[in-house]
Amino acid sequence: MEIAIGIGLLAGVLGGMLGVGGGVIMIPGMVLLLDVEQHTAQGVSLAVISLMALAGTVTHYRHQNVRIKTALLIIPAAVIFSFVGGMAADKLNASILRNIVGGIIILVGFLMVIKGWRTEG
Repeated sequence: MEIAIGIGLLAGVLGGMLGVGGGVIMIPGMVLLLDVEQHTAQGVSLAVISLMALAGTVTHYRHQNVRIKTALLIIPAAVIFSFVGGMAADKLNASILRNIVGGIIILVGFLMVIKGWRTEG
């Protein structure tokens, strides 16, 4: 139980601070530390993220960090294709899905580091 609370604490702090949504922490945390099956970890993560996103959005909105017009352009496609992604994930073997999630986390992290280096000079 303490591990699950720790995963939630870390996901909440990093999700709110960095805007990562928390899934980057929750999914590996549940799979590796709580022995939760990959598909279940993703479902739990999405349920938690929906409430985390609301809290983070309110906070960032108060600090004028939300571009409503941009969000309204992204939301329809994201919502529609989240159904498509969920159905696709259900068809994949858990180990393949785990590799895809891990690979995307690594790729995005690498790209963020490269962009940071370029921005700094």
